Amino acid sequence: MKKNLLLVVLASLLFSIAGAQTVKISGIVVDSTGTPLQMANVIAYQKDNNLGAFGITNDSGKYQLLSLKKDSTYVLKVSFLGLKTIVDTVKNVQTDLTKNYVMLEDENALDAVNIVYDMPVTIKGDTITYNADSFTNGTERKLGDVLQKLPGMEVNEDGDIQVEGKTVERVLVDGKEFFEGDSRLATKNIPADAVGKVEVLKNYNNQSQLKGLGNDEDRIAINIRLKEGKKNFWFGEVTGAIGQGDDAVRYQAKPKAFYYSPDVSINILTDFNNLGLQSFTFREYLRFTGFNRGNTRSSGSSINVGVGAGGILNLQANRAKEIESKFGAFNGSWQANKKLSFDGFAIFSSTDTDQETITSREFIGTGVLENTEDRSFQRNQIGIFKLGADYKPNENFTFEYDGQVNLSDVSQFNDFTSARSGFVEEIDQNESQKPVTLDQSINMYYTASAKDIFAFEGRYIDAEEDPFYNAIRDRIGVVDTPPFSVPDDPMNPNDPNNVSNGGALGLDPADPYNINQQKFVESQKLDTKVDYWRILNKKSNVNFTVGTSIVNQNYNTNIFQILNNGSRNDLTDPLLGNDVDYKFRDLYAAVHYKFITGKFTITPGVTAHSFHIEDTQLGNTNELDFQEILPDFNVRFALRSSENINFDYRRTVSFTDVENYALGTVFNNYNSLFAGNNQLTGATNDRYSLNYFNFNMFNYTNINAGITYTRATDAIQSNVNIEDINQQSALINSPFANESATGFGRYSREFGKIRASVNAGLNWSTFNNVINGEARESQNITHNYGISARSNYQDGVNFDIGYEVRFNNSDNGAQVNNATTQTISLDADWQINKAWFFDVDYDLNLFSTSQNVENNYDFLEAALFYNKPDSKWEYKVAATNLLNTEALNNNSFGQIATSTQFYTVQPRYVYLQVRYDL
Repeated sequence: MKKNLLLVVLASLLFSIAGAQTVKISGIVVDSTGTPLQMANVIAYQKDNNLGAFGITNDSGKYQLLSLKKDSTYVLKVSFLGLKTIVDTVKNVQTDLTKNYVMLEDENALDAVNIVYDMPVTIKGDTITYNADSFTNGTERKLGDVLQKLPGMEVNEDGDIQVEGKTVERVLVDGKEFFEGDSRLATKNIPADAVGKVEVLKNYNNQSQLKGLGNDEDRIAINIRLKEGKKNFWFGEVTGAIGQGDDAVRYQAKPKAFYYSPDVSINILTDFNNLGLQSFTFREYLRFTGFNRGNTRSSGSSINVGVGAGGILNLQANRAKEIESKFGAFNGSWQANKKLSFDGFAIFSSTDTDQETITSREFIGTGVLENTEDRSFQRNQIGIFKLGADYKPNENFTFEYDGQVNLSDVSQFNDFTSARSGFVEEIDQNESQKPVTLDQSINMYYTASAKDIFAFEGRYIDAEEDPFYNAIRDRIGVVDTPPFSVPDDPMNPNDPNNVSNGGALGLDPADPYNINQQKFVESQKLDTKVDYWRILNKKSNVNFTVGTSIVNQNYNTNIFQILNNGSRNDLTDPLLGNDVDYKFRDLYAAVHYKFITGKFTITPGVTAHSFHIEDTQLGNTNELDFQEILPDFNVRFALRSSENINFDYRRTVSFTDVENYALGTVFNNYNSLFAGNNQLTGATNDRYSLNYFNFNMFNYTNINAGITYTRATDAIQSNVNIEDINQQSALINSPFANESATGFGRYSREFGKIRASVNAGLNWSTFNNVINGEARESQNITHNYGISARSNYQDGVNFDIGYEVRFNNSDNGAQVNNATTQTISLDADWQINKAWFFDVDYDLNLFSTSQNVENNYDFLEAALFYNKPDSKWEYKVAATNLLNTEALNNNSFGQIATSTQFYTVQPRYVYLQVRYDL
C-alpha cells in the first residue's frame, strides 16, 4: 500500500514536470572569421536581474538556454574573454528560437547598454569557477546544499564530494585548508549564505613544485570563495533546540564561528546533542589520524601496524537506539610573513551509544544456528591535536612539518543472550583501551633548476595501545562445562599436547566462566624516501625514488580467569600468552618514465623491494628475507578537455603486523580464539582498472564508468576450526588466489531545472579459507540499479526522488543465500513564501531473502522553518521518525557465517530549534 501510494505521488510529480510551459533559445556563436567559439558564456535574464538560464558553447560553438518562461522578455548577454560582449533583448518569447551571434574584437569601446551580471560559470586553465548565487534559490543552509546544485557535482550522505565523477581530495576556504581539507566537516558546517564562488581545481597537487610531474589529471580540490561581507569579520551561527522523545528531554546546542582574513583564518565548531546526530564519526576519525601527508607516488608495498584506529568501534551510528554526542573543534592558520605560515587544529569528541540488536547467525561447516539478543553501550572519547608549519623562503624550496597527537579513551559493554542447540547462554563482554599516538612528518621540496627537482618525505609514528577484554559466559542449566569447546589447533591438528586442551584452555571449573585478557602493544614506524625528477622536455620526465619503511613492535598478552571465590587463575601455558619482538624492513628503489604523445599520457614504472621480517618469541628468533619486483603502468587517453579514458595496472605487496605473527593464543571475542603464524609472507596483489569520465558543459551531461579487477596471490586467509559456535583460527598464505571485481556506471543530465540520473553497480569476490580441515571457496555477487531525479526551481516545490534495487547472491560452499533490497526515496521542500519553508523526507525499504526473511520499513521526517527576510533569527519545528519505525535489518554473507540482523532505531523525536546568525 505504501509503495503504491508513493509511486502515484512520483508519477504525479513527473506529469507536472512534463506539463510545464517553457521554451528554448539556441544557436551558434562564432568570431569575426566564422570560427566557432568554444566556452563562450550565454546568459538570459529578466529585467529584474533574475537569472532565467545560461549556457556554455561546445566545440562547435553551439549553445542552448532551456526552461525559459513563455510570454516573457529576456536580455541575452554573450561574452568571451578578449572579445566584445554582445547584449540582445528578446521580447515576449512564444516559441523555441534560434539566435546566432558573431563576436568582434574588444576595442575598449563602452557598450551602449551597461549591464553588470556575474557569469554563472567561467573557465580559466585548470580552474572552473561557479557563481553560487546563479544556481541557488535561498533555501540552502550548508555548503553541501549549494554544491548539490552546481553542474557536475554530487554530495553523498557522508559528505563526500564528487566533481564530474571524481572524488574531491581537499576543501579549501579562501585558499586555506578547512580542517585538513575534510569534505564532510566542510559540507555540513560552512553556512550556505557565506559561499560566494566555488572554484574547482583540476590537476591538483597541494605542492606546486610537483604539479604535472606525476599523474595528477584526476586529482581535484575545491576552493570556496567567501562573499565580501564575510571577510575580515566574524560570522557564524548559534543553534539551540529543545524537544521530547522516548520519554526524555531532547536537546541540541550548536554554536559555530568563522573568521577569515588574508593572514588569519579561524574555524570553531561545536555540537552537543542527544538527537541521535553523531557529530564526529568513525570514518572521520580515520581520516584525521590515518591520512597520507606525502605528495608523491606510493612505494607499492604497505604494512598495517594497527595504530591510529584508537579502538573506536564502528556501530550503526546514525540509526542506533540512543546517541548522545559532545563535539568541539578548532582549526586555524596564521601567515606570519611571506615565507612562514602555521596551521593546526584541536578536536574533542565524546559519543555515548546504546544499541539493541537481534541476530540470527548460521555457521559454515557445522550448520549451528545461533540466535542472539545483544544490548550494548559504547563510550568513545577522543582528542586530536595537530600543529604544522610551512616555510618557503623562495619559489625553489619548501619545508613542511606536521606534528600530531591522538588520544582515546574507549569502552564498550555488551550484555547478550545466545540461544542454540537447545540451551541458552548469558554472555557479558567488557572492552576498553586508552591508546596514545604521536605522529610526525617532515617534507622538503627543492627545485635545483628548471629540469631538476628533488623531494624528501619522512614520517614517524610512535604508538602505545592497551586493549583489555573480559568475557563472562554463563551456560544456563549446564554446570562445569568449559565454554570454549573447539577441535585441535588448526595449525597442528595432530599434536597431542595441543594448547586448546579439548577446548578447556586449562580453565578451572566455574559457573560462570569469567575470562580476562590484557594486551600491550608498542609500535614505532618510520617511512622515508627521496625522489628526483629529471624533466627531459615539455612532454616527458623521469622519476627516480629510493626509500625505506621500518617497523618495530613489542607485543605482550596474557589470559587469566576470575574464579567464583574471586581468586585469579593465570593461564601459564607459554602458548596462552605472548611476549614478541617484531621487526619489519622494506628497502626499495623505483624508476618511472612519463611521456605524452598525441592524446596519450603514458607512465610505465618498476619498483624493486628487499623485505626483511624478524620475530623473537618463545626463546627463538625467526627471520624471513625475500625480494619482489613490482611493475606498474598507467595510460591516459584524453579525447577532449573533459573526456578521458584511464587505464591503470599496478602490482603491490601487503603485509600484516605483529598480532598476526604472534604464536600465542588470544581472544578475538567471546567465541573466537586466534593464534598467529610467523611464517607469513606478503600478499601480492595485481590490480587492473579502467575508467571513463565525460562531462559535457554544453548540455550538462555527466557520464562516468569504471571496472576494477584484483587478483591476490599468497593472500593472508583464515584456517578455522569450528565446533558449536566456538572458533579457533590461525592465518595462512592461501595457495589459492583471491579475486574481486567491481564495476560502476552513472549517467546524469540536466533537463532545464531537472537533473535526472541512472546508475548501476557490480561487486564480485571469491575468497578461499580452510574450515574444519576442508578448503572452502566463498563467492559473493552484488549488483544494483537506480534511477533518480532532482529539481532546482527558484520558487514553489522542489523534489529529489529515487528508486534503487540491490540483489545479493552469496555461495559460501555450504549454502546459497539470496537477498533483495528495494529503496524508494522522496525528499520534497516547499518555499511557501518569503518567510516559510517546509521540508519532508520519506524512505521506504523492502527487504527479502531466499530464507523467507522479509522486513519492510520506512522513515518519515518533516520540518517547518520560519525565517523573515533580512532577519537573523530562524525558527524550526521538526520531527524525526514520524512513523515510529522500531527496527532496521542488515544481512551479512560472510566467509565463516551468514547472518540476518535487526537493530533497534531511535524513536520519534519532536523538537523546536532556534538559530541566530552572527
